[in-house]
Amino acid sequence: MTYRIAYFGSMILAVCVIILNGCAGNSKPSEFFLLRSLPASQDTALNASENSSPSVLVGPVTLPAYLNRNQIVTLAGDHKMVLNEFTRWAEPLQDNFSRVLVENLSLLLKTPKVYTFERRGSTQSDFQIVIDVTRFASTAGGGDAYLTAFWSVIGREGSVLMQRKSVLKAPVSSAGAAGVVEAQNRTLTEFSREIATAIQSLPRDRN
Repeated sequence: MTYRIAYFGSMILAVCVIILNGCAGNSKPSEFFLLRSLPASQDTALNASENSSPSVLVGPVTLPAYLNRNQIVTLAGDHKMVLNEFTRWAEPLQDNFSRVLVENLSLLLKTPKVYTFERRGSTQSDFQIVIDVTRFASTAGGGDAYLTAFWSVIGREGSVLMQRKSVLKAPVSSAGAAGVVEAQNRTLTEFSREIATAIQSLPRDRN
């Protein structure tokens, strides 16, 4: 009897291993995505001198807590969010968002002196951009990508020079996660342009 129980136990274990291996072999591989900055050829190369170009501190930048995850989040109605286990950000979205914004502003403002808040802390700059993103997602299965953000420009002496709300939308032009990320990328590019235009319109204290 003991040998028979052991035999059936071994058979059950072997079947479970086969099933698990089959599931692992058939699982869909994850895809990883990144937001990207403007290509250098799209805007004039940096040519301003160190003395004439503005210094810009970007941050703090906050994103909604629902984006604090590896999975790419899409919308499925007014109150439903969709998380796909197989489409993920290649790095934390807040880090990717901030880095791309820094790179874009450096190109658009023609200055190498653009820094993230996490890197420079409260170091004094000509302008500091404080950003609170309240929406950054796309509609599942097509539709549009959305970026909504409240942001302020703070001057060298700590005074608030400008307060704005940006509401941006871009159509998702292709199916799948790649189309979703590409559309979200376009909203971030347009957001970068809005901030750059605002900074260019402001006088700078050279003292």
